[in-house]
Amino acid sequence: MLKTYEKAMQSLQKIRGYEFILVFISITIYVIRRLLEVDYTFTGIEFTINESHSSKSITWINKGEYNYLLNTALPIISGGIFFFLSWYIFHYLVYQRVKEQKYDQKLYLFIISSVIFAFISVFLFSYFKLYFGFTHNSKGELIGVKFYSYFRKLYLLTDTLAILIIISFYEVFAQFYYFIYQKLKESEEENIKYFDYFLVSAISFFILIVAIFGNIPRKDLWFGAVRELSMAGISMLTLYLAHNYFYKKVFPYISNIQSKDFSKGITIFLTINGLGATLFSLKETLSWKNQQQIPFGVHIGAITMVFFVFVFISVFISFIRKYINKEKTELETQIVSKSAELLNLRSQINPHFLFNALNTLYSVSLKENAEKTSDGIQKLGDMMRFMLNENHQDRIAISKEIEYLHNYIDIQRMRIDGSHDAVRCPIEIKVNIQNSEREIFISPMLLNPFVENAFKHGISFRNRSWIYITLTHDTQKLYFKVHNSLHPKQENSPEQENNGIGLENVKKRLELIYPNRYTLDIQVSDNDYFVSLIIGIY
Repeated sequence: MLKTYEKAMQSLQKIRGYEFILVFISITIYVIRRLLEVDYTFTGIEFTINESHSSKSITWINKGEYNYLLNTALPIISGGIFFFLSWYIFHYLVYQRVKEQKYDQKLYLFIISSVIFAFISVFLFSYFKLYFGFTHNSKGELIGVKFYSYFRKLYLLTDTLAILIIISFYEVFAQFYYFIYQKLKESEEENIKYFDYFLVSAISFFILIVAIFGNIPRKDLWFGAVRELSMAGISMLTLYLAHNYFYKKVFPYISNIQSKDFSKGITIFLTINGLGATLFSLKETLSWKNQQQIPFGVHIGAITMVFFVFVFISVFISFIRKYINKEKTELETQIVSKSAELLNLRSQINPHFLFNALNTLYSVSLKENAEKTSDGIQKLGDMMRFMLNENHQDRIAISKEIEYLHNYIDIQRMRIDGSHDAVRCPIEIKVNIQNSEREIFISPMLLNPFVENAFKHGISFRNRSWIYITLTHDTQKLYFKVHNSLHPKQENSPEQENNGIGLENVKKRLELIYPNRYTLDIQVSDNDYFVSLIIGIY
């Protein structure tokens, strides 16, 4: 599976290289086509004037102010070049660093560079580009040609935003294709490659068709396809962020609407919808303002209407997502539970015989006045009884989990006290466990694997060692911390094979049982290991 994934990633890198060539060729085709169209148009105008009319009746209005290189070639070529640079930086540098979560100065530098190049593209094209129009006399006869510009200062901002929206939408569809492509490659089905060929051909054909037949709007990029894309983009982005936040940060606390987590979650959820609705309304107002259709301003009624639409759709999508994932989560939980139960059963070699043997050893140790031995046997029996009777439950009282922790720690103390030199290699174990005054229920065996890990890797009979365990809680959450020294194991140690398996199982169970209701922070250095686990217990 790993090799398949690596092959898919390598193949995807080739696709991104071909994509660069495709976009470059498409922009080049567009630029050349526009230049040829302008040249053909002016040739037709001169022919019409020279052949159909006398030179005395035809005048070129402002012809002296027009320069083909400055007013046609430069805007089209430079606009295409800087648009390509803006796309390249965003597609290959900005998004890649965001995906890798590299939020550093380079990322912000790339973002600023992409925006600047988009602005330069718009400025050069709109400032220097001149358009032409025919003039007629009162009888409708052609009397001349005039040149004019659509340049407006307001368009510099709005058209730059429009260019960035186009680039963003391209990125969304590109990442969607990358996702599909990777899944197709990982499937390892021979016939699936034909579907991939179809996708590549369709996308390439569409981009080339746009380059050959598409045109940039003369006056304002906010109208036409860009206007629709921007509206759809704001709507989809708002709905995605809002529903995703509601699903992860509001749903888990909906059973306790008086909690701080619910209040915080619902506030941020409404804020996301409010910002989206405001941006949607302002964009629409700005579009119409460019055309002098309506006065610029904040329209509360429109924002409110869009806000409630966003809220309704976001909540609806969240409920649908919750319903769809419910069966999947329950099935995964059952699988994990059954797997743990199977492992538990495999380890139970005739439990009745073991209990009888422990009782016999306990009685013998009492007769021989071996109090420590009898105490250890009793604690071990309690731990085994817990594993048999409580470990398969979905929820148990926190007091039983604490009792198990105490028994395990006490047995470990007995093992350590009888095996090491306390003067030469001191071992410090501090335990601070808060007893619960109310009934708190958690999933069993979520805490002990971290304690087991601490004793497994944190105790050395040749070096100074220490383990600090803390378990506290309030009305909302359970706080569990384990901090221990870290000693490297030998490479041939039998514990190496099972290293980390228990912790990975705990992580999977936390994700299944407490989705969005826990925080697990693990920090590792050369000398110590720290775990902080916070679980919502409301």
